[in-house]
Amino acid sequence: MELILILKHAIIGFIMAFLGLLSPGLLTSTTLNTAIDRGSKEAVKFALGAVIPIFIQAHIALLGAEYFKNHPEIIKKFSGIAVYVFLGLAVFFLYQFFTRHQTAIGMTKFNIRNSFLYGLFISLINPLAIPFYFTYTSLLELKGIIILHEPYITVFVISAMLGAFTILYFYAKHAHLILGKIQLIARNFKLVLALIMFILAISAFFTKKNI
Repeated sequence: MELILILKHAIIGFIMAFLGLLSPGLLTSTTLNTAIDRGSKEAVKFALGAVIPIFIQAHIALLGAEYFKNHPEIIKKFSGIAVYVFLGLAVFFLYQFFTRHQTAIGMTKFNIRNSFLYGLFISLINPLAIPFYFTYTSLLELKGIIILHEPYITVFVISAMLGAFTILYFYAKHAHLILGKIQLIARNFKLVLALIMFILAISAFFTKKNI
């Protein structure tokens, strides 16, 4: 019975992180951007760095589920920070979009030297990670699907890291194939990233307003 519960939490943690990053977002978009600018190896390094904060973020969300329920103002603060972070990234990508029209797509310079540390930083400043795990794990616990106690929390979190790395690895290794299928996105990738950041900023804003 214990082994079945551990396996159950491992599968749920993996699937939640995998599906959570499947659609375009901050980490997936930046992974693609890194792969296009520096190659798949550097994008994989970025992915390795990006999954480390997930261990901390998911642990905080799961261990503090009851606390967050009684203090919704904390999630509101995270969402407020997210608005400014995503707006800043949107402006940054817009700037890159308009400046790189002067050169070929393949000539874009990548300013961050250490992709691993860049992934660590981008993932760490992602203020929506904790609310994401908090919201869905609280819902699953409410329905009796998962147990928010050790060792299940650790199993869930480690599996979430593996799930996140799997999808980011896919983006890193198949970035050119993904973009090659859609030439419009390939020609205007920075603009697409900027639009995604604007959408995320709007989403974070309404999340903050509704709390």
